[in-house]
Amino acid sequence: MGTKTKALLLGFLFSLIFSLTDFTNRCDSISNKILRLHIIANSDSKEDQDVKLKVRDKIIEAFSSKLKNSPNLENAKKDLEFNLKEIKDVAQEEVYKSGYNYKVNAELVNMYFNIRKYQKNTLPSGFYDALRITIGEGKGKNWWCVMFPPLCLPAAEEEMELDDVLTPCECDIVEHESEYIIKFKITEFLMEIKNFLNNLFYQESIDNLDISKNMQYLRNESQTEFIPSFKIFEVFQLFSE
Repeated sequence: MGTKTKALLLGFLFSLIFSLTDFTNRCDSISNKILRLHIIANSDSKEDQDVKLKVRDKIIEAFSSKLKNSPNLENAKKDLEFNLKEIKDVAQEEVYKSGYNYKVNAELVNMYFNIRKYQKNTLPSGFYDALRITIGEGKGKNWWCVMFPPLCLPAAEEEMELDDVLTPCECDIVEHESEYIIKFKITEFLMEIKNFLNNLFYQESIDNLDISKNMQYLRNESQTEFIPSFKIFEVFQLFSE
């Protein structure tokens, strides 16, 4: 790749980054208003996945309704933090009841999620607060839902929707994915760079991103830098469609 081509590519990427600043900020604002329930199974065996779903049902039944009166995310987090030991005990009891001795851990975390469809909405990639429940070794497939606003509740019980906590502009983003698909992809690319750097410098383990499998690299022949590239090709493909 010639110097001129490299310069054009870098200029193109930087112009995209700057033009997306407002969109990325709005995506950050969305992630800062939502709390997820994230349950990780011991393994991918059918039995362990069944246990995960039983724990899910028990946690939703016991605790989701307690958040329906929370006016904002901070209050919801305080309510969950206050009940964290009880949440762990309820999940642990359900595991024992299912005939397994897996230890359960429950914690409030801030973790990376890539773009996810939820019901009729699309949640942008970003760092979200989450009630994370890990069963046993936590090596199985996970299950998640939106716990605040309490969308995990059965439809007949729901008293809050996303538009109760998001601005009209933010609602437009989550409700009309097709209008923002390129921006979604580029924002995800930037967020995964941020997540990669978090892992690199702070050695934090984030369950939703397996860097060893999902990160590819382009090596600059004249330097030792590596540029995360696995999303760039997706974006170029979208432009060519």
